[in-house]
Amino acid sequence: MNYPKLGAVTGMALLLVSAGAVASETDRLMELLIDKGILSAEEAEMIRSEAEAEPEAEPAPREKVKLIGADLGYEPTAPMRDDGLTGQVPRIGLESADGSSRFRLRGRAQLDAAWQDFGDDMENVARQGHPFPDYGVILRRVRLGALGIMNEKWEWQIEADYAENEIDLANTYMAYLMDHGARLAVGYFKEPFGMEYATSSRYITFIERSAPSDAYKVNREPGIMYETIQPNFYVGAGLFGHDIEFDREIREGWAVSLRGSFAPVLTDESFVHLGAGINHRRNAFNRDEGEYESVRLRAREGTRAIDARLVGRDDIEGVEDFTRTNLEFAAGHQSWWMQGEYYRVDLDLDPERGDVRVDDTSLTLDGWYLQTGYFLTGERKNYRAFSGDFGLQRPYRSFSPRNGDWGAFEVAFRYGMADSLEHSRPGRGQKLERYTAGLNWYLTPEALMKFNVIYLEGERDIYKDDGWVYGARFQFIF
Repeated sequence: MNYPKLGAVTGMALLLVSAGAVASETDRLMELLIDKGILSAEEAEMIRSEAEAEPEAEPAPREKVKLIGADLGYEPTAPMRDDGLTGQVPRIGLESADGSSRFRLRGRAQLDAAWQDFGDDMENVARQGHPFPDYGVILRRVRLGALGIMNEKWEWQIEADYAENEIDLANTYMAYLMDHGARLAVGYFKEPFGMEYATSSRYITFIERSAPSDAYKVNREPGIMYETIQPNFYVGAGLFGHDIEFDREIREGWAVSLRGSFAPVLTDESFVHLGAGINHRRNAFNRDEGEYESVRLRAREGTRAIDARLVGRDDIEGVEDFTRTNLEFAAGHQSWWMQGEYYRVDLDLDPERGDVRVDDTSLTLDGWYLQTGYFLTGERKNYRAFSGDFGLQRPYRSFSPRNGDWGAFEVAFRYGMADSLEHSRPGRGQKLERYTAGLNWYLTPEALMKFNVIYLEGERDIYKDDGWVYGARFQFIF
């Protein structure tokens, strides 16, 4: 028997069967091979038998191991539910088939570098007590968190910051989404106040926020907040506590905060934003020392990589309560945009409950900034009227030299001033003016490089000096 010949023909027959050839075609082939003397009748019959044999059955799937406590609802061993999930990359997330539940990871990393050229008296302006470093490199923020939706109505978020080898809690809350387009949140998050402060550090234009936004901003605090989710206006109101660390010697302070904005112009080509906010805080009191907690209203030179404290080097003492107010304006048309805010802080002092060495029982600090920018590659600023801030900036073409694409380029300029010359102790007040020119290179929606040139003038008591700072940032988000 010619076994190579038989194997080849058998393989051909099996191929015909597997390809769906009908039995009559197989029989015709066999008869032709017998007529030509290639196969004998016995060999043809053997090939037919092998071709028609049933394929070997696949092994049955393994049954899942029954874990201890699974039938009792014990969480570590409770069965997983098949939600028909869909995934998303590179902004990693999962969503149930009906869209009612969602889980998403998010994070950011910001690597900053800076070099300074300060005047001789700048050290006295900031009163650091030691020479400034000429340059610095830091990880400004390294955050990792998760957020999502449960059962259509419940929003949640947990986020932590790992910069400087320390762990600080960022947004951590639960919120209920209401049918009329609003949310009620409980947890730890930003108080609603100020447009630039409301804009995430992922999306701000320059390496740092403006001098008054930095100095007079509110903080993340534990509280309850109501916010609208509407297409062309925003209202946020909340009641907040003081810090998340428990100290039995501290009588916690509290704050009420209200911010509102709307967009009288909102088209594909243009936008106009108007807003205002107020935040009143009753200061925390240290019962052990019989004094109010010190109040820190601080701004630096435009980057943390050098960390010159040119406003708020010394905390304000004896503050019973204080009120922040601000006005907001922004506008844009095609590739051009502008933004500005005015801030004011009024502080009431109690000389008997703090280190107050001035005759006045009230202080007033204020400042303002104006910034503008233009996209050289034609993009438009991502203004979000529903939250009264700016969001993720997407280049029209992501960086790809092979295709001749270089991402998006934005040029920007800002002037900012923070006047904190009034202080609870004579000679401790400061004033800062900053001029900043910036170039932003959006390689992709997730990768960004910033370059800032900053000229600043600082004032303190009898000292007044100026200096230059050159800063850069590489940022990656997901």
